[in-house]
Amino acid sequence: MRTDKLVYLLLQLAPQGFFALIGRNPDDANRYEFKSVELKEVAFRLDGVLAPKSDDDIVYFIEAQFQPDANFYARFLAEIFVYLKQYPTKKWQAVVIYPARSVEQKGLEGYEDLLELKRLRRVYLNELQDIESASVGLFRLLAEPERAARELARKIAAKASQRELDLIEQILSYKFNTLTRKEIREMLGIQEELLKDTAFYKEAFEEGRQAGEAQGRAEGEAKGRAEGRAEGERAAKLAIVPLLRELGLSDETIAEKLNLPLADVKSPPPRNATS
Repeated sequence: MRTDKLVYLLLQLAPQGFFALIGRNPDDANRYEFKSVELKEVAFRLDGVLAPKSDDDIVYFIEAQFQPDANFYARFLAEIFVYLKQYPTKKWQAVVIYPARSVEQKGLEGYEDLLELKRLRRVYLNELQDIESASVGLFRLLAEPERAARELARKIAAKASQRELDLIEQILSYKFNTLTRKEIREMLGIQEELLKDTAFYKEAFEEGRQAGEAQGRAEGEAKGRAEGRAEGERAAKLAIVPLLRELGLSDETIAEKLNLPLADVKSPPPRNATS
């Protein structure tokens, strides 16, 4: 389900790509804000709603469906109509984003007429042909198999903005979780200096720094505790040296029995030194 979340991240941070997908001017994204809407009195949640800033424009209900679901359209349409009941809207359109047609619900009996209406649009990412902008390419990248994704990622990165480059890094890190940062750099052909400006790199660097500091603190605390215990044991042994001497034991015997250096036994601290 991580891929679904990446789609909603793109809708939030790069909505221009969505408007290009549905044939609208990408600049129309400036007239919208992305929302996740909780519907009252029902266990429904619409994760992808692009709400217009003006009542004169269209409300988009967007669903990223990357896993087969035999009851998908029943659920999605039910959520939409509950929304329309609670928030009356005359202009609306539902958009389903699939990685491929093979993922779409198989049994469509009862929904054929609805699927033919302009109210409901389906986008199959693997069928997108012309990737004219990096924002559209980001959506296509989600559906690409690993081999093709490498070439597409390089193509997108070549004309991506800084924000889009950040998103490419994040998509690749989630999509191919076995890749190292070095492999991602090599895949995209990005210079190290440019990569260091991306949010992905900064986040990874910060996580590494924090992990290093935490490990250092833990090791320091463990070392300190160990040294403290050792010093406490040594002080306790030295404190009983005078008593053992009074019992007639030689310094050599005391050092051997207490596992202490002979030099420490010959010059122990006074008895009240540890009090």
